[in-house]
Amino acid sequence: MIQSILDAISLGGLYSLAALGLGLVFGVMRLVNFAHGELITIAAYTLVLTTQFPLLLSLVLTIFVTALVALIMEFAIYRRLRGVSPAIMLVASFGLSTVLQRVYEFTFGALPKSAVVAPSLSGVVKFAGLSITISSVITIILAVVILLAMGYLVERTSLGLQLRAASADFRTARLLGVRSNRLITAAFVLSGVLASFVAFILVIQNPVVNPYYGQNITILALVGIVIGGISSLRGAALGGFIVGVILSALNTVLGNGRVYSYTWLFITVLIILLVRPGGLLSKGSELERV
Repeated sequence: MIQSILDAISLGGLYSLAALGLGLVFGVMRLVNFAHGELITIAAYTLVLTTQFPLLLSLVLTIFVTALVALIMEFAIYRRLRGVSPAIMLVASFGLSTVLQRVYEFTFGALPKSAVVAPSLSGVVKFAGLSITISSVITIILAVVILLAMGYLVERTSLGLQLRAASADFRTARLLGVRSNRLITAAFVLSGVLASFVAFILVIQNPVVNPYYGQNITILALVGIVIGGISSLRGAALGGFIVGVILSALNTVLGNGRVYSYTWLFITVLIILLVRPGGLLSKGSELERV
């Protein structure tokens, strides 16, 4: 029972980080960045291919590579498409995701690559007669630390104020002096950093990486953003956490029937949206606009 609760919290924290990375970019550009999953994938490949390095160095390299790919996305594709309709941006995002999957397949091969990343974090410890996986505890700690750091950045810094202002009304924020290029660049870099930590947690739990590695968690993180409140960074984090907890609970309750977990998850999501179409924190996001 304790392990199930820890698993639910850790999965919720993981999806919360993924949703926050997506929410940062959506907040400043109103862009649903499907290629965020490919940031997670390149981070996972970097971790697997640098296992011969010390863990800290491997993680630093992963953050650098992922942030660089995020910047290339912004400079090469999204910056050139600014001002076009959201539908065109959405198609471009989906197309970029598909292209990057093919690039990864050509570069790293279609067959999965695997390696043991941070083996000391993948074991089991005995505590008070309970068997607890280290990875679930590490995930919770890491997610809490990163979410607190992001909360401080968003609530207490000038960059965070600009991100919240842009999330509420980007056009007005620009009129009030917010530098759009700098803000968008910062949002993409931060999304890349968050994708790196998501990949780190995923690789500890599942070190078998393929070109589609980040696709599934990105789709579910998007669901989290919608149910949390699509215009609120807090809503994105909360929605991602809720999706992770619900999915973990369904896997535990359904047992052998966990193949239907996603079906029940989306039924639950539809119910939430019928009750709160704007998301759980929709009123909060409205208050942020004042």
